[in-house]
Amino acid sequence: MLELILVRHGETAGNLRPTALGTTDLPLTERGRRQANSLSRVFALKRPEAIYTSPLRRASETAEAIAQPHGITVETIFDLCERRFGIWENMAVDDIRAEYEAEYTAWQQDLADYAIPGGESARQVYDRCAEVINELLKKHNEGSVVVVSHLGTIRCILAYLLGMGIEGSWRFQVNNGGICRVMIDENASGVLTAFNEV
Repeated sequence: MLELILVRHGETAGNLRPTALGTTDLPLTERGRRQANSLSRVFALKRPEAIYTSPLRRASETAEAIAQPHGITVETIFDLCERRFGIWENMAVDDIRAEYEAEYTAWQQDLADYAIPGGESARQVYDRCAEVINELLKKHNEGSVVVVSHLGTIRCILAYLLGMGIEGSWRFQVNNGGICRVMIDENASGVLTAFNEV
């Protein structure tokens, strides 16, 4: 069996208030760096088979900290990026409501399929995450593999592996530096064994 370990990146300034951070490429805060170092210690005892990351700095910095004790080369996968929020990128939720009232209302009425202008829908994120996982499962079927990514993508990956569909993705909340573990059998069926460990 394969243990897929999903790790949310450490804290950034954009995580300090409700923000559509998206693909805005912020570095880790000091607290975020401490979270990454803590993750490095958690993973130091058991060497993963591979470590994959989103290309965004907050994820790649976290992944490099996890890899450092083992000398593993981190592999970047573009489709592990956070959701592209288009015209809402890096905006506080309150500002989005005020400045884009019509678009915000349309989104609230169709959370799964409304594509933010210049961005993507939740279903598009779900579909690309599913493709990433399917490709990883072709490469790995045992041991442990670490994927460092973002709240939106981790929610989608969990929902996909647990057979919940896009609608299930909103049932998960993972903190910065949180770890989720999924055991995956030869039929690509997932069992959640740990959630939001910090």
